[in-house]
Amino acid sequence: MQTRFPLIVWTIAGPRASIMGGLLVGGLLLVGTAQSVPAAQAEETMGAAADTTAPVVRAVAIQGNHQFSSGALKENIRTQPNRRILGVPGLTWWRWVHRLGSADWMWERLGTALRSGGEPPAYIDSTTVGADAERLELFYHQRGFRDAEVSYRVEPRPQDNRVRVVFEVTPGPATYLRRVQYAGLDSLRAVQKRRFLEETVFEGAPVSMEDTLRLRTQGQRYREPKLLEERRRLLAFLQNEGYAGVSRDSVRAVVYRAAPDSFDVTFRVRTGPRYRFGDVHFVATGPEEAPPRSDTLAVAGDTTGGQTPRVMSRIEDDRRLDPGVVRRSLRFAPGAYYDQSAVQATKRRLDGTGVFAFTNLSPQYDAARSDTTGNPYLPLRIDAQTRQRHQLQAETFALQRESVGATEAGVRLNEFGVGLSGTYENVNAFGGGETFRFRTSASVATGLDSLLVSSNQFEGSASLVLPYLIRPFQSLDRTLDLSDTRTRVSLTGLTALRSDLGLRIRSRVNARLRLEMDHTPTQSSLVDVMDLSLSNPDTLDQFSQKFLRRVFGRRGENLQDPVQRQQILEDYTQPQVNTALRYTFRDATAGPMRRRSGHIYEASGEVGNTIPLLLDRFVFGSGTLDYSLPSLFGGADGATGRLLYRPYLRASVDLRRYVPLGAGTTLGLKFFGGWAHPTAGPTVVPFDRRFFSGGANSVRGWRLRELGPGEGLPVDTTTSVPASPSNILGGDVKLESSIELRTTLLQSLLAARWVGATFLDVGNVWFGPRNRGFGRVEDERDATASLRDGRDGRFEGPEALLDVGIGGGGGLRLEWQYLIVRLDLAYRLHDPSPRNDDVFGDNFSGPLLHFGIGHSF
Repeated sequence: MQTRFPLIVWTIAGPRASIMGGLLVGGLLLVGTAQSVPAAQAEETMGAAADTTAPVVRAVAIQGNHQFSSGALKENIRTQPNRRILGVPGLTWWRWVHRLGSADWMWERLGTALRSGGEPPAYIDSTTVGADAERLELFYHQRGFRDAEVSYRVEPRPQDNRVRVVFEVTPGPATYLRRVQYAGLDSLRAVQKRRFLEETVFEGAPVSMEDTLRLRTQGQRYREPKLLEERRRLLAFLQNEGYAGVSRDSVRAVVYRAAPDSFDVTFRVRTGPRYRFGDVHFVATGPEEAPPRSDTLAVAGDTTGGQTPRVMSRIEDDRRLDPGVVRRSLRFAPGAYYDQSAVQATKRRLDGTGVFAFTNLSPQYDAARSDTTGNPYLPLRIDAQTRQRHQLQAETFALQRESVGATEAGVRLNEFGVGLSGTYENVNAFGGGETFRFRTSASVATGLDSLLVSSNQFEGSASLVLPYLIRPFQSLDRTLDLSDTRTRVSLTGLTALRSDLGLRIRSRVNARLRLEMDHTPTQSSLVDVMDLSLSNPDTLDQFSQKFLRRVFGRRGENLQDPVQRQQILEDYTQPQVNTALRYTFRDATAGPMRRRSGHIYEASGEVGNTIPLLLDRFVFGSGTLDYSLPSLFGGADGATGRLLYRPYLRASVDLRRYVPLGAGTTLGLKFFGGWAHPTAGPTVVPFDRRFFSGGANSVRGWRLRELGPGEGLPVDTTTSVPASPSNILGGDVKLESSIELRTTLLQSLLAARWVGATFLDVGNVWFGPRNRGFGRVEDERDATASLRDGRDGRFEGPEALLDVGIGGGGGLRLEWQYLIVRLDLAYRLHDPSPRNDDVFGDNFSGPLLHFGIGHSF
């Protein structure tokens, strides 16, 4: 596993160049100092206005409330006690930090930072408490308790200068909504009226479909927020049905008291004319000096209104932009009835191309015209500004790599290094919004105990992103009614040297054709039509001594199973080819970085190595399948001159949810389940499609890929138990779950938000039913065949869940605006393997420290 972060970045865009540089640590310190001073000044100004002799609020309570949750009511209360950790009385951590920063002996700069990250004492303010009571009373009135009254009292505590504020609620009788009417919608057709009533936010049955629509509600309490929600829905419905001129002023809600406990509401609507889309004027400007170009685009229109509007373009100061990008982005047909949702979808398409730095779509009401039959046509103007087409960026970065198989191979557990990369980007390669990107990077790394370079790596990648689906997949856009689409073609090549392992990756190449389809702003489908990878490892002179001898044992005593021995040799030394057809569905509402609320759900399924199987059978085969193809890399006769492939099926589901528990506190939940199954002759799936467990983003009580499979070990344990063997075989089944509580400790210190975390991870990987597992004797037909202590690492039903590893611990996250640095200290609470290396076992080896960028999930 490798983590890296930039140190210095140079960016060159077009003819002008700007050089921005600075060491990361120094830059963060400077930013932290610059931002903490204004925060401290603001805090001192507030402190000067506060009455420091006033009592401190110890608690806030609400009595007499049986209608709403306390959380909903407290959102309207500004009087609050100092924050507590997990709500435990007395654990006012932020007030302690502020008090420490205010100490006379504290260094001024450090004290300023502590005060800005802490929280001053919550002194009571009678004006604020009175306003809280008024807000609570208004809250009740808006939700149907028209006679509600709210008073408050302050209860002092004799032993100290602290008080408890109690709000007393007298709700009175509730009022209900009896009937809802809609006046002014007589221009709607019957089918529109029916759909309009079906989509209402109120529950009830329509009693009239005439000029004035009536809806009889059923036992719903009167709520003003519900009326506002219905007004927003009404406006959106009309704008999507052609009534482009409606606004908030076009809808009025009139409330009548029909009975002492009931109200009737009438929405009076002025719809205005129903428009059709008129001419579309696309005006784009660019950063170059070029003569203007004008064109009329051939776009299929709607002629039912009697006219055929045109789509016209004018492009200035841009030589490359093709006006066809507008034709592909339009989500409506000129001449059709106006639809605001289609206008918004068109803007999303234009922005999604990446070509434009700015877009704006505006109806031209002053230019609206009517045809001979009186149908009004509303022109639409699209203003856009293109980005600089050529961009060049260079950066230096630092990296941290967590090693796999560290203990067995005798290599360093962690390597640290530096690298240099360069990126060229063309944001409008062919004029239609296509983005071409080429990137190269080189890095070297070593451990902290040596100055010698232990590994180096060179990588190059090229990608082309087209803001549309290529043929023959273009029909999916219309069939699925997608909100946005992209086609991504990428090619990546890598070569690396691991001196500590005596292993060189001569070449690893990956080519991919992916369709990216957005159903909604939060839901998307990814289809990897072709995912092709070629790997050509090369063993060095010291590979046997540095890696194999430590894994197998000097005389093979550690791993006696010949099948598993052969599998390890195949994984690490033989050239391989893999292809996959993959579908992934993703539903994400959580922020990509902070992840304080929402969810990320992802499900994926793939079929692998079908193409090599067909080639082997019908092109290169000689009547029998040996599950290898002629090598592109050459080599000697035998296995080294062949490309191995292993047909397989694979599926996985990744569920993540983030529940806010209060200001600055989030509960994160994760579940991952994966299954891979070999098909055809081989009994294993390819190495890079197996599952592994353990590491900074997995079960953190174990190092990277160190956990499992099951309760077994990939080495013989009859004579000795290795201190910390890694799972270099992987697994076919994976189950993993995590829970993490994140709480803000300091709001602003060194310009970062300091977040504390406690976590519990559970999971493991197992061999599948076709995998032999380790520990079997060579001849399975022998009636005396047995497993080593019954531990073969295979998933054999629900009882396998007893073999999960459990890890837990705590950590710290430093959140800057565009960077999150994570430190976790993890313990093994239950180790399912025979080594018994956990806090309750005999071989407890202490906690593990994980470093990473971003949240673990």
